[in-house]
Amino acid sequence: MASKHKVSPERFRHLSHLIQVATKTQDWNALKRYDLQLRELLTTHRPYLHDPRLAPEINKAKEAHKNAFEALEAAAKEVEGQLKNLGEQREGALAYQLAMSLE
Repeated sequence: MASKHKVSPERFRHLSHLIQVATKTQDWNALKRYDLQLRELLTTHRPYLHDPRLAPEINKAKEAHKNAFEALEAAAKEVEGQLKNLGEQREGALAYQLAMSLE
């Protein structure tokens, strides 16, 4: 008898696609929502995750998630660099302003 469950390969496929789009557009808020949906799907339907029909789509979702995490990490490092640069520029501007006020 085939097991009847609420999770289908299409749900994983759809979430993988949404994660990919959010990653490409750097829509980190949407990515957070999709991450939460994927986590919920994986935890809620844990007994069915060994279904061979789901395995390829789960693997695709894992790969999309991994790529998204790497893109988010790279974007965070870029922002950190920009903030550091802005801080250095601010310090230079303050030093210049102080030097000008001493004249």
